[in-house]
Amino acid sequence: MRDGDRDAAAAGPTRANDGGHGSGLDAGRVVIFSWLIAGVTIGVLNQLHVNLHEHHDLPPVIHWLRDASLAVPLAAIAVVGAAIVVRARRSDTGDGRSIMARLGWAVLAALIFAILTVPGIQAHAVLFGAQEDQAVGWLEHGMTEGTIALQVSLAALVPAALLLGPPWRAARSPHEPAQAPGRSHLATSGHSASLVTTGTVRVGGDR
Repeated sequence: MRDGDRDAAAAGPTRANDGGHGSGLDAGRVVIFSWLIAGVTIGVLNQLHVNLHEHHDLPPVIHWLRDASLAVPLAAIAVVGAAIVVRARRSDTGDGRSIMARLGWAVLAALIFAILTVPGIQAHAVLFGAQEDQAVGWLEHGMTEGTIALQVSLAALVPAALLLGPPWRAARSPHEPAQAPGRSHLATSGHSASLVTTGTVRVGGDR
């Protein structure tokens, strides 16, 4: 098999796997965005519920860290779910990292997180016995908390998305060859060595 054929065979599976698009989600940005919306939203909600009492009251910072850590998985679901939807809709247009794509992802992620916050708050009340001084129906309470979560998440995600970009890597052109680092150089060197060897044999044959 020639060097060029080997290079094409090695690059082919890589192109097939990514379909000409980016390598996927950026794990670092997923973590950053998840902690951002969880931390900011929980911080605001805790400040709004100063009259909230639990079985074991904690210092404010510890209370915030505990609740934010529990909310991070929900935030990660929102961040990843919104990224999958936006990438799928924007993959054909080639503008997966445009301003509109970033705004669309931020709005969708905030909406998903706000929806997930409603059952999350109910679970929080059951786990820690959280009760307020004024009794409020669970539906009214959930709608109020979800609305606040949506507003806070939007305020946090929109500027972050515009500044940092979406939580996925930039797309690669489907015509761009995917080669391992140094592969092209080795192939070129091997091809040059073959030419030198061939030339030597021919010169010897002529003599």
